[in-house]
Amino acid sequence: MKEVFDIKPKPDWAGTWEKGILNAWSQHWIAKYGSISEAWNRLAAEYDRDLKHSNRVRFVEKIGQDEPETILDVGAGTGVFALPLAKRARRIVAVEPSAGMLDILKKKAVDYNLTNIEYINKKWEDTSINKLIEINNGKYDLVISSHALYYITDLHNSFKKMNDVSKGYVYLLIIANEERDNTYSQLWERLHKKPLPLYPDYACLYMVLREIGLHPNIEILDTYAKRYVEDIDEVIERWKDYLALDGELTTDQRDAIREYLSGKMKEEEGNGDRRLYWEWRSKDAVVYWRVRAE
Repeated sequence: MKEVFDIKPKPDWAGTWEKGILNAWSQHWIAKYGSISEAWNRLAAEYDRDLKHSNRVRFVEKIGQDEPETILDVGAGTGVFALPLAKRARRIVAVEPSAGMLDILKKKAVDYNLTNIEYINKKWEDTSINKLIEINNGKYDLVISSHALYYITDLHNSFKKMNDVSKGYVYLLIIANEERDNTYSQLWERLHKKPLPLYPDYACLYMVLREIGLHPNIEILDTYAKRYVEDIDEVIERWKDYLALDGELTTDQRDAIREYLSGKMKEEEGNGDRRLYWEWRSKDAVVYWRVRAE
């Protein structure tokens, strides 16, 4: 008797990631602003302020331990990594699709007297390997992408490109969990009258890398960001962009957010004053590999 094997279809890891991100928040921003790039154009200043008091810069020490001279920053944003790395590297090439983000990065570079950063205002998918190598006169010592993979598509080719333009390491930083407690899930359902969308796990990205023959390392970091505010209403105004499709909140929605935040806000003493702040904590996955020598 011939043995019959039950062969299951191969999981679509890239599709699971992209669809999950789209459902989790990208779809909301596309509907509201027309595109992800336009959303970040509008929110760039707020984003920059949100990261002013964060520990993401600790990551600079990790990726700079081999003293790379040339660095490609994919999804550079407002320069949380490009700026400190430019103080020790010979050249930084910053790829960023949001003109609003790049404007802030460029202004900061001028303020810090940094002249070794070059800017590419494009989506990563639209960049050319030949052009990237030409700009640098060769491959890069280090390629990094911090919290930009939520918006990058065509993951297989995007990762291959990062690998192909590097002669050293590639580092990817991504949320490992969203710290979504039960009270936040309840808040979301009260605001939107539907359950909180499921968020794709970073393991999807690991499996995509395995599918193209890469075997990355993974480390988990504890991260946080503080945002100092005058009062809870300031936070509610900030959250409108994330929680209200039309930019407005009903009285019931504002009350729901206020109830949620009342147990989350903290106070800090300094110089005789007490400052109120909102703290966001999470775990980030560092997915990285060394490019094989040709």
